[in-house]
Amino acid sequence: MQHLVTNVFRVLRFLHRIAQAATGSVTRRLFLAAYEASDDAYWRNCAIRHEWRSLGGIIEFTPDFLAVSDKRATPIYLISIRAASNTSFKRVTIKVKVKKSGVIHQQEITQNRLCHIPVRKALASIPLKPKFSKDADRHRLGDIYIRLSEAVDNDGVDLAKGKKIADIFPSTGTNSAPHNQVERWGQYWNINAINALKDDIKALYYKELVQSARKLGRPLTLRRMAYRFLTGRLGLTLIFWSKNLCNAKGIRASIARAEADHQPVSSEKRSTVTA
Repeated sequence: MQHLVTNVFRVLRFLHRIAQAATGSVTRRLFLAAYEASDDAYWRNCAIRHEWRSLGGIIEFTPDFLAVSDKRATPIYLISIRAASNTSFKRVTIKVKVKKSGVIHQQEITQNRLCHIPVRKALASIPLKPKFSKDADRHRLGDIYIRLSEAVDNDGVDLAKGKKIADIFPSTGTNSAPHNQVERWGQYWNINAINALKDDIKALYYKELVQSARKLGRPLTLRRMAYRFLTGRLGLTLIFWSKNLCNAKGIRASIARAEADHQPVSSEKRSTVTA
């Protein structure tokens, strides 16, 4: 009997893994274009503010890590990496060590398909320390040691094999990003542009349903109800994704128009709407 129960649980775990893989593949196909476009806009607008350090001229990383301290999730650090000199790799593995209060925390990160476009990965094994007393956007972080242990190019050659490619540097703190980074498909994405486009949809419905009725002297009750329904969390999400599923060209064009009109698509001051 016990053996039968064990087999049943094994089958259920197997089916659960299959369902998770299938769901991840479908959601990636549907939503990836929008997340890539939003993330590209962030890096384009913030390129000047980021310093990139080289690991053997093979990959680069930003020494100013992001600290995601959203109350809805476990606080973590994020590291951003990219391939150097417009190259691309089939697989890259780095090892990160941080010494904090005499204790060494370490983590190995593997990224498949890395090119010049930055990718953010979570450092879940490195505990987030308390913020500085009065500075809400800084977190303490100790000395950092980063080693490139694998860099397999598209021909299957490991450019890091047999070499010690590493960097060590002190870090007194890291920026905090509590709202605008979300985890999807094993990496983190900036959704400022997605949030900004949702805000634009909300503003458009307010203009068409509420403001137009005031000018024409029409009753507002039903229009306000429709506005609240359409621009609530569920309604706004459905409207946005109905227009932007698998639509890289459309969402990039929308972001470009917003940037051309000097709309701050990556502004931290916008009210955040979760993706």
